[in-house]
Amino acid sequence: MRSYGQFCPIARGSGLIAERWTPIILRNVLLGCRTFNEIAAGAPGLSRALLVRRLRELEHAGVVAVRPKPDGRGSYYLPTPAGRELWPVLQALGDWAERWMDVTAEDADPDLVVWSWCQSSLRRELLPERRVVVRFEFSADGSGSPGVPARVWLLLEQGRGEVCGFDPGFGDDLVVTVTDPLAFAGWHLGLLEWSTALKSGAIRVQGPRDLCRALPTWNSYPQTRARHRAEHRRAPGGPQPPPPEAVRPGSDAHRDAPWRTVPHTRTHSPAVPGFSGRLVTPRDADYDDVRAMWNGAVDRRPRYLARCLSPSDAAAAVRFAGERGLAVTVRGGGHGVAGNALCDDGLVVDLGPMKSVSVDPARRTATAGPGTLWGELDAATQAFGLAVTGGVVSHTGLSGLTLGGGLGWLMRRHGLTVDNLTRAELITADGRLLTADEHEEPELFWGLRGGGSGLGAVTSFTYRLHPVGPEVLAGPVLWPLEDAPAVLRRYRDHVASAPPEVATVVTLRRAPAAPFLPVELHRRPVCMITMLALAEGDAAERLLAPLRSIGRPLLDLVRRRPYAGLQSMTDAVVPAGWHYYWKSTGLRELSDPVIDTMTDHAARARSSRSYAILFHLGGAVAEADPAATAFAHRAVPHHLNVNAVWLPRQQESLGAPERAWARDFVAALAPYGEGVYVNFLDRDDRSRLPEAYGDRTHARLAELRRRLDPDGVFGTG
Repeated sequence: MRSYGQFCPIARGSGLIAERWTPIILRNVLLGCRTFNEIAAGAPGLSRALLVRRLRELEHAGVVAVRPKPDGRGSYYLPTPAGRELWPVLQALGDWAERWMDVTAEDADPDLVVWSWCQSSLRRELLPERRVVVRFEFSADGSGSPGVPARVWLLLEQGRGEVCGFDPGFGDDLVVTVTDPLAFAGWHLGLLEWSTALKSGAIRVQGPRDLCRALPTWNSYPQTRARHRAEHRRAPGGPQPPPPEAVRPGSDAHRDAPWRTVPHTRTHSPAVPGFSGRLVTPRDADYDDVRAMWNGAVDRRPRYLARCLSPSDAAAAVRFAGERGLAVTVRGGGHGVAGNALCDDGLVVDLGPMKSVSVDPARRTATAGPGTLWGELDAATQAFGLAVTGGVVSHTGLSGLTLGGGLGWLMRRHGLTVDNLTRAELITADGRLLTADEHEEPELFWGLRGGGSGLGAVTSFTYRLHPVGPEVLAGPVLWPLEDAPAVLRRYRDHVASAPPEVATVVTLRRAPAAPFLPVELHRRPVCMITMLALAEGDAAERLLAPLRSIGRPLLDLVRRRPYAGLQSMTDAVVPAGWHYYWKSTGLRELSDPVIDTMTDHAARARSSRSYAILFHLGGAVAEADPAATAFAHRAVPHHLNVNAVWLPRQQESLGAPERAWARDFVAALAPYGEGVYVNFLDRDDRSRLPEAYGDRTHARLAELRRRLDPDGVFGTG
């Protein structure tokens, strides 16, 4: 019988490195530990007997080479070329854990940070010529683990360092008090500036001023790690997509949304006449990968997924489904929370492979394929200093966001996405290709601008662009959540008369483990107002000054930054695969009871990933002709979206209570609500469609769907 290790290369590799403690031992060796004791010091809790066994296994596998010391007393353990190649594997594992696993104070071992500093990243050339003793004190409340010693000493002498669990007896030159181990570990990992940790009180240093200032410079790892992160940062779920301007329809360069890294193959399908894409069925090995959606809570099983490469493919797929009486749904980016782009036992017209962006800077227009993501469109338009309103997350697909209306950073100044849509091409239920604009199919053009799904498979969008960026004054300001009632009252008074050049988004939550936030704020309940000023120089500063001066912020990150950077700022905190459940409502006003209700309910979320986000509309949104598009409730100044979020493995423990939290949150605001944004409706909100549009618009859309699709070919998932 064949062994497990012979099954596949992954199994063979994991048979070695997946053993308990082996990755830690490898990490220590690759970080520069050479002796048995040095390796053991970096693996607290590992027995010496098990370490001996693991080192022998690594030596036998050719990953570690054992060489005798020159004095014959012991051995050196050195990584072989094969061992060094495992470093990116360990890095990838660490990156995955940062994204998918909670890190708490129990996981931050301060004395292990000191050990790593001493063993692998001590900048010997910067050490003082004289002996220096640094005493580290870890507060009992902050360490979080009774096994962590209250004190540890770092002895620096003759360009070398040694970590001592006892007082070396030379007197202390510096005393470092660590009250927050996560902040201390975050600094070591390059996630947090030393000065920020000092200002927050997470770290305190006592001693001569010159030594206090020099201390953090003796550790090279924070700078190295931060540089590595900047050079190797990846989009959520996979590599960054290629530059949109390099993508052409039907080329091999097209890619999926980051969570669907599925290979594309151009194969003729005899089962679908005229279809040159790929027809995926449950019999295909990659079926689950192809049907994956951004919202990991959506689990629907279509009979077919037609991976289209052109409008003719989409037409062929629609005709194929119509002939067989199959329900049809259309998927672009696959980012809709309700998962309406996917259906059970029907056919999905998957337009994800149809990526293209063509910018005409002279006419200030852009035409894009339905599989394009907003980050790709922004990259192409920002090359000319142009943009169109497009959400607040760059890995959102443009199809769904556009058809639902299109809230975004630019809406108060330049209108919704649909206000800037000038032309669309789509495949109807009978497989015809139609063009819709103000002159050709005007009723259809009205419905496509905010009417949501069900009118056809849109294969091309043309947008009006506006001068924006490439740099803007923008960023978040954070206050403690307990200050939110006072902060939001001041916020309400200011935005009521703010010019359309000012855009704001309020978020109530525990601060996420986002790369733009210092570690000491992670998980702290906060009120965060992210703001943007569409003006130049001092004028932009003056526009945002009243908001930035409210109360006593914990952190102000407003600065000049690329507009594309603002668009992608929160990408990492809403990755694909997590479980999401949304409840939403429009709000007529931010009265005191509304503010108190929001802050009270925001504090009740059990999941650290759940949050409430408040969009401020008005400006160009309210000034547009309400009869020109199917987007309703233009006069409603605020839209609240309550996001219950949890990890897949937390489905049993957090799924039900977080969904109940979201429902209760919005129900408590019912007396103050008006309408709902259709793109914020979740899979159990079908009955709220009339509320999203109002009776007259809802009836007009229903009539339009009956005319275009009398047999009901296009389902709603």
